[in-house]
Amino acid sequence: MNLLQRYINKDLPGRIRNRVLPNLRHLTKSRIRQCRACQRISLFVQFAEHEEFRVCFRCTANLRYEMLAEHIRGMGDLSTADVLELDPASPISLLLSGARSHVRSYYRPGHVPGTIREDGARMEDITRLTFPNDSLDLIVSSDVLEHVPDAHAAFRESFRVLRPGGAHLFTVPNEPATIRRAILESGEVRHLVPDPEYHSDPLDRNGILAFWHFGPDMNEQFGECGLQFSVVRGPEGVQRRILWLAEKPTA
Repeated sequence: MNLLQRYINKDLPGRIRNRVLPNLRHLTKSRIRQCRACQRISLFVQFAEHEEFRVCFRCTANLRYEMLAEHIRGMGDLSTADVLELDPASPISLLLSGARSHVRSYYRPGHVPGTIREDGARMEDITRLTFPNDSLDLIVSSDVLEHVPDAHAAFRESFRVLRPGGAHLFTVPNEPATIRRAILESGEVRHLVPDPEYHSDPLDRNGILAFWHFGPDMNEQFGECGLQFSVVRGPEGVQRRILWLAEKPTA
């Protein structure tokens, strides 16, 4: 049973009552078209108002995963690339599986870094990866980094493990400016803004805290890590989704 199936099956009556029934009106926005992720003609089912909840019936990709897949295909042959994906069961895992090596990873506090769970996913903390220096060509993440308490450490670690010319390709919600919303102090969360923001999480019914908002000032905020940040796709959709590339210079 994959992650999506576990998410659907867990507390199914409650999900139908609290999430499906109030959003039935959005189903009228569902459309048939070619998916940019799996490249098949598919029904895109609309579960709620925004593109985040419009998903391919075949592969479950939404807009941000379609953008990632389209860009990755444009990068050329992956057969000589070593890839880390910060997602254990994403809609683009099949595409990335064509790489020389493709590590699907997950993160859970208390789990030992580098261990492999039953579904083959490897426990990795983006702020202290188990990979050697200069060992990866590509890191892919989708709406992960805003939930990392120390984003500076995450980008420094990306720089460390990437080979020259390698890159971290990622999406984060597009915000007007970069703001640190919360920090961890001695293992406890201290909020820096009045209203904490939680995003949906298939593994946690309470959602997952957003420690960051990321804006267009990525180079100014995180350039000290050594990566060069650029927008390589977008904005697209109502939420003006963009795709970031954080590249390690060749020299």
